[in-house]
Amino acid sequence: MMRVRIGKFGFANNFLPYYRLEEDGIEVIEASPRELAAMFEMGAIDFAPVPSFYFIKSRAKLRSYEFCIASRSSVMSVIVVSIREKLDYDYGCIAATSQSVTSINLLKIILKDLGLRNEVIPVNEIRASELLRYCPHALVIGDEALRARMRYHVVMDLGAEWRELSGYPMVFGISSSLRWRDMSRVNRMVMDSIRWGEEHIDVVAKEAASKYELPEEFLKVYFRTLTYRLGEDERKGLGIFEEKCHEYGLL
Repeated sequence: MMRVRIGKFGFANNFLPYYRLEEDGIEVIEASPRELAAMFEMGAIDFAPVPSFYFIKSRAKLRSYEFCIASRSSVMSVIVVSIREKLDYDYGCIAATSQSVTSINLLKIILKDLGLRNEVIPVNEIRASELLRYCPHALVIGDEALRARMRYHVVMDLGAEWRELSGYPMVFGISSSLRWRDMSRVNRMVMDSIRWGEEHIDVVAKEAASKYELPEEFLKVYFRTLTYRLGEDERKGLGIFEEKCHEYGLL
């Protein structure tokens, strides 16, 4: 039997879904959302969450599954931080991390829907401190966002803003395989791992706190903020995101 190459976002947001799976000895490849998309293009991975924007563009060759990374409202780890107390709506540019695929387009949609003129400038940096050298505001994602929110002003949570604008959850990543590969068994393994993690969140948060050097109680709140199941509302939110991407010429 061919070895299945399973991937995950190399962020805390994938710690709970894969914790039990990895404890049981299943090997998982960590990478950034952008890197995972590239690995699919190269045929170097069989099953992983991919950025929603990439999934929409590549839907013809991908098969999706129940596991996803989404937020019903506040997402906490996809945020705009600032050296100022609020977003400068008139001219303050926003430096966007190079790790982003979905989030940078989501930010552009939100700014347009709100009638804001802030320029989004992609920068080949990850850390908020480096991004803020380019602009007074910075889009940061993943673990860097969790740390940055403790050091800078959070002027926008993209999950909360999307919920306010659309009325639906924001899906940031969707588990996928190439269309000709049926990875339903792997998806079930991940969903079983998610159920175990949700039922043993104290254990998961304690281990995550050690790995990421973040407060245990904070991580419990964070894990409960996210949703890992692609349900009807999540699909509706994803559909609206796709419509907006077309409306604003992002696709």
